[in-house]
Amino acid sequence: MDSEVLPARKRSAPSLRDALAAWAARSPALALSRRCELVCLRGLHGRARHPVLLRLMVLASRAGNGPLWGLLIALQAWPGGRPWLALALGAMGALHVLLVKGLKAAFARARPCERCEGVQALEARLDRHSFPSGHTLHALAFSLVLSAQDPRWGWLLWPLSLAIALSRMVLGLHYPSDVLAACLLGLMGGSLCLLLLRQFGV
Repeated sequence: MDSEVLPARKRSAPSLRDALAAWAARSPALALSRRCELVCLRGLHGRARHPVLLRLMVLASRAGNGPLWGLLIALQAWPGGRPWLALALGAMGALHVLLVKGLKAAFARARPCERCEGVQALEARLDRHSFPSGHTLHALAFSLVLSAQDPRWGWLLWPLSLAIALSRMVLGLHYPSDVLAACLLGLMGGSLCLLLLRQFGV
């Protein structure tokens, strides 16, 4: 009899996502942080009304789509460059793609343009889910590794990374928490890449 009841219990058990959502709904602190996040998001999104700023944000967002990172890897592999650094950057980028896809599938968070009243998608979406921001994660990781290897890269990449991170919220594609989590993950991934490079003397 017990063996017949057990499968039914397994089927009715809530998923991790459902359990987290239920816990979040009962947490006053998380409810307050959620309201603050929405205020911040709407404030940033409202800046898109300025046509010049909107154009800059669209350009920044498109810069983070992927080809730029491929170009930076190719520049390191260019004759006279640092092929081992190019290999490390390529591996880091590929692992980050897998990480972002896995987290997005696990959390399945809808984008703010789909859930928040008054927030519109002002740039094309590359996938369905919001958490974390892949654009921001890649930007921070590449900026950290390349500027540590050659500080001259920092003058270009750090301002660009900031613009990419802001653009994802201004364009209505990510919540602030998506971007913040991506910043932390990108810095962690970049730091790990630098640690491995130094271990191997690259």
